Amino acid sequence: MSGTTKIGMLCDWPLAPEAEQLLHDVLDLTFDEALQDGLIDRPIEVIYKLVHGLPTGDAHTVIQAGRELVDAGVVAIDGPWISDNAIPFREWNDREGHVPSVAMCGTDLWYGEWCFNINNGSLAEDPYVMSNYLAVKGIKTVAVVYDKTAIGDEYRGFFRDACEFDGVEVLLEHGVDPLETEMGPAVERLRSAGADALAYLGVGVASVHINRALAAAQWDPFRVMCTAFMSAPVLPQGMASLKGWVGCDQYDETNTVAQDFLDRFERRYDYRPENWFAIINYDIAQMIAHGISKARPLSPAGVKAGLERVKMLPAATGGARGLLSFAPYVHRAWLSPDFLVMREVRPDLDEKVGLRDRTGTVMRHRFQPRSRTDRRPAATGDSAANANPAAAGNPAAAG
Repeated sequence: MSGTTKIGMLCDWPLAPEAEQLLHDVLDLTFDEALQDGLIDRPIEVIYKLVHGLPTGDAHTVIQAGRELVDAGVVAIDGPWISDNAIPFREWNDREGHVPSVAMCGTDLWYGEWCFNINNGSLAEDPYVMSNYLAVKGIKTVAVVYDKTAIGDEYRGFFRDACEFDGVEVLLEHGVDPLETEMGPAVERLRSAGADALAYLGVGVASVHINRALAAAQWDPFRVMCTAFMSAPVLPQGMASLKGWVGCDQYDETNTVAQDFLDRFERRYDYRPENWFAIINYDIAQMIAHGISKARPLSPAGVKAGLERVKMLPAATGGARGLLSFAPYVHRAWLSPDFLVMREVRPDLDEKVGLRDRTGTVMRHRFQPRSRTDRRPAATGDSAANANPAAAGNPAAAG
């Protein structure tokens, strides 16, 4: 069959040159392999739209890029990435665009008729992984610093729920401008709460400045971070600027699907990007290729139906044995509790580690399901007493 199949790559976050090149390399390898394997019967042509959406730009620019991709004849869009842009983009796409879009955003407000997700973290589930880690570590109280954005607001609502579930008390919540650089006053207020730990919820830019303020205040609390942690390799200050934080991540060296992909990638390009960016972009491209392979006809509506038929696709992202599936009313792909893990910047890290490099972080935590007894140690005795008052030493009830 002659011709190409066009898809759009809609990135709404400013990319450094090394990140942009890595993105091209991942998509080229993935779609070349799909053609070589006979999964698809014509080459995929990627039309790139790299724009500045929120928080540094605006959502209108992202929607306009979507319109341009539709006009160019794409049958699917890879993106957008950022939740603040994804919410208005979903409204436009379900109302007007009508092109299947596979995002990596974290918001639960993304899902719609044409909107699919292999989320790079989750505004709803990061908090539960974080509170699980805090509880396993014996942390009882936490102070929260969050971005004053739609992302920060959604995060902190779920973080309250998660902490309540795990028995961790939130003593203070303090909002900051996501682009603020002077974090001294915020750190002093957070410190005054007297919490056992500090949690950050946001897009990640503020976290570097929070770390500087912590050092200036000579305060070294136990601290956890959402998937903003994954911005570490692309921060101008480098990964070492987030030392001390344990954050949600999606790279797990035990995932054999990821390691096999990285082996093939290294043979072709002579570098090995051991990080979330490479593997989640591989998974999204894989899912789009499989959706195209099942499209009847090869049109946006056909690819949408094709994506909904993709089942049990092994995931490179996250922990071992992760799977990806879509369905007509299920546009969230993950079938794994370990699509999120907790990692920490290597304490001994001095050199700059970027997206093209081997990992500069170490594994700290995988989600540990905790029973009611684990979460409420006193509950077992209380329940036994309620069920059998005599056994609890209540002779009146026994008589």
